[in-house]
Amino acid sequence: MHIYTYNSEIGTFEIRQIAHKRYELWIEDEMLDTYESAELAAADVAAFNTGYSEWDRFQNELENYPSDLSEWSIVKEETPE
Repeated sequence: MHIYTYNSEIGTFEIRQIAHKRYELWIEDEMLDTYESAELAAADVAAFNTGYSEWDRFQNELENYPSDLSEWSIVKEETPE
């Protein structure tokens, strides 16, 4: 399973793989949504469309944020046994 992180000005976002083709987007201890791919979750963060108002209000204000999943850090990669 994969976990991707992005350390933002308001906290750490995580994209966690929970099943085959199923991912959750988290900010700190709050789960924001589920997605069919990690790329879709990262796209919502880049578009400031997460449903988390503390982040979404920064649209058009921040300059340094990941534009896609390739700019996120891979924290952990586990292989199911």
